[in-house]
Amino acid sequence: MNRAIASVFLLLVLVLAACAPQTPQTPQIDSDSLGTIAAATVDALLAPTQTAQAQPETTATEEPTPAITPEATPALATTAELPADAGMDLKVAYSDGQGNLWFWQSGGDPLQLTASGDVTDFALSPDGGRVFFSRATGYVTDSLWLIDTDGSNEREVMAAADFEALDRPAQASGTSPAQLGWVPGGTTAVFTTYHYFDGPGFDPGNDLRLVNSATGAVTTLLAPGQGGGSFVYSPDGAQIALVTPNQIDLVNSDGSNRRAGVLAYDDILMYTESPFYAQPVWAADGSRLRVVIPAQDRLGNPDEPGSVWEVPAAGGTAFKVLQFSANGLGPGAFVSPDLNTLVYFQNVGTGGKQELHIASLDGSSDEVYASGSLNWIGWAEDGPRFVWTQYGQVGSERQAYLGQAGQPSVLLGAPQSPLDLAWVAGDRFLFLDNDGGAPPVWTLYLGTAGGPNQVVAEIAAGNQIPRFDFVR
Repeated sequence: MNRAIASVFLLLVLVLAACAPQTPQTPQIDSDSLGTIAAATVDALLAPTQTAQAQPETTATEEPTPAITPEATPALATTAELPADAGMDLKVAYSDGQGNLWFWQSGGDPLQLTASGDVTDFALSPDGGRVFFSRATGYVTDSLWLIDTDGSNEREVMAAADFEALDRPAQASGTSPAQLGWVPGGTTAVFTTYHYFDGPGFDPGNDLRLVNSATGAVTTLLAPGQGGGSFVYSPDGAQIALVTPNQIDLVNSDGSNRRAGVLAYDDILMYTESPFYAQPVWAADGSRLRVVIPAQDRLGNPDEPGSVWEVPAAGGTAFKVLQFSANGLGPGAFVSPDLNTLVYFQNVGTGGKQELHIASLDGSSDEVYASGSLNWIGWAEDGPRFVWTQYGQVGSERQAYLGQAGQPSVLLGAPQSPLDLAWVAGDRFLFLDNDGGAPPVWTLYLGTAGGPNQVVAEIAAGNQIPRFDFVR
């Protein structure tokens, strides 16, 4: 499946606020991709306070169980002997440290798609046949392109002059692409824009534009001010959640049936220049969403609880599902893909220590799973399992683990601080690692929980941070 494009965009937003007018190198990805902004990124993966009418609250009342100490399973070997397909047709687009695009498919060799050294962001189509990507010259002259993943048919769909012609605030220096993606299951690429300035700050265009990947024609689905700072499509591509710093709207994918303010909330204090963007999680059937809502001022009022809210996709009143205490800034809280579980981090004492809690969203349990200086990586595809690290450790103690409620952790064969780790299917996951050099040489791996890692590609060193996108 496609990676969650919204997660990528949240990282983009944080970078824009710190680095405008430059067009950022996406992490992704992020927390996944940019280690230097990991703390801000995971905070941005939380969600907003609300003014919607709440139904009676359900809070977890069980006493936390003792923390599970990760089992010191043997380190997993790296090997290129693992069959590339492993029972699936995996297609991966990735960038190197020099700003070029590459493509790899199960059973094949990496193929270089571009050599211009100016790629800033990209998204792989649902069928793995095309890459939608942005270029920037001098970080401020932007353009959008499509290329087939066999290396053919490279074409420009939005030139620098097209971006220059877009309306923007008088004080803005220019307009650039923001979030890139695809309509799930389709052949239409999607993007939003933002306005940049000579100094700090950025201004989201709050638009949504479509690209016909066959003809290259660009159309505007939602005019500036009518979209969101980020968009999250439902799994079937029929609906879109539009997220702004203080509201979530829903709209059909053709722009009709707008359900404005299905969840409204006060501004969240981020203690950065970046605004807060919620990250709603769609149900598989598109019938509802759940979203984490942090306290409005988690640092100034650490006793104020966060909560999880459910939003009916058809519209109507959102309602609170669960309250939890994150007591201040930290790695955050995350709803599972199946909408049944919440992982959240609670600060313990001083010195950057946390407890990792696993709470059932029906309120029946709240388990302390691990403790220490921890960092969130992400959910496995199946929902109950998740990846985390003992982030504050060094050397062999700083490892990535696969956890699940009621089960001991499994040591993954990922690096000590995996970048852009994403679950593929079953026990398979992709991740990036580097050799610590200056500039670092990167390697893209296909890992196996409880098994060896396959080297997918050795990635050329450079000044940019690689990232990847995949479908299967």
